[in-house]
Amino acid sequence: MKRISQINAITDLDSTSVMSIIDDADALEQHILTKGSVAPFLRGKCLAMVFDETSLRTRSAFERAMFDLGGHAIHFSGKEARVGRNAEKTEHLEDFVNVIGRFNDALLTRIYDHALQARIAAICPVPFINGMCDQHHPTQALCDFLTIRRRLHELKGLKVAFIGDGTNVATSLAQTAALVGARFVIATPANWAPPSALVDDLEGYTWTADPHEAAKDADVIIGDVWIPMNKAHEAEQRRTTLLPYSITCELMALARPHAFFMHNLPANRGDEVTPEVIDGPQSAIYEEAVARLHIARALLLHLLHSNPRACIESLKS
Repeated sequence: MKRISQINAITDLDSTSVMSIIDDADALEQHILTKGSVAPFLRGKCLAMVFDETSLRTRSAFERAMFDLGGHAIHFSGKEARVGRNAEKTEHLEDFVNVIGRFNDALLTRIYDHALQARIAAICPVPFINGMCDQHHPTQALCDFLTIRRRLHELKGLKVAFIGDGTNVATSLAQTAALVGARFVIATPANWAPPSALVDDLEGYTWTADPHEAAKDADVIIGDVWIPMNKAHEAEQRRTTLLPYSITCELMALARPHAFFMHNLPANRGDEVTPEVIDGPQSAIYEEAVARLHIARALLLHLLHSNPRACIESLKS
């Protein structure tokens, strides 16, 4: 397995790394559940987090994960860090990255513009984590596949259906599915699929305009928000276009009997999913949300410890 130095997109990982992070997330969680805590593997380490876009789950997960592993996390808004589209003043990017990298052992940023995040990742002197941008959401994809594996006990050969808008989450899920051997079928309106350059060559990837085709015999069905904050002015037009892609009980009935629903949240009940589905017995949204914490622990261990394998092995003693 190659050493992980950053995760700007899922393509920074290989299949072995993805499965190792999922396995280790499970091992760390089970140890904490049975023993109450783990050794402070990251004692003395500090994670800087810059959220130019608001965050509930990602910030909570990584702050708690650093605490659980004996480290510390510091949070900055984009305004405070002077970076991103919400910054009132900007700072020379190299100055920002090199200063914050010298104060801390790792950097996580949530900045809308992927090109800006890619520039940060390229010059960052410490391990870097993409906490979400307009093209990718890698930590969400990892926690989703951890949730799928925990429920269905395998990943290879499963049919993962994504229905709605081809968002950043859809892109990262498609890339992860290819690495773990799952089939990824996405149903969107024409021209609403993820960027072709990022997904079309992925093994197991299929696009369709028909949500029923995507849902048929699926092992899991996933939705995402139709109207992100930056597209509120397009709300009515987007609702009209995406209306046939609302995830309903009728769509869920086309999936396999064990199928369940996931959504990265926040969700708009009545848009991308009906209340009967997201709040019903087939919903796994809260298990999925907490899986972000489990993934955060494992990912930080891989990024910040010189021997993560030894840490995981020590849990068995």
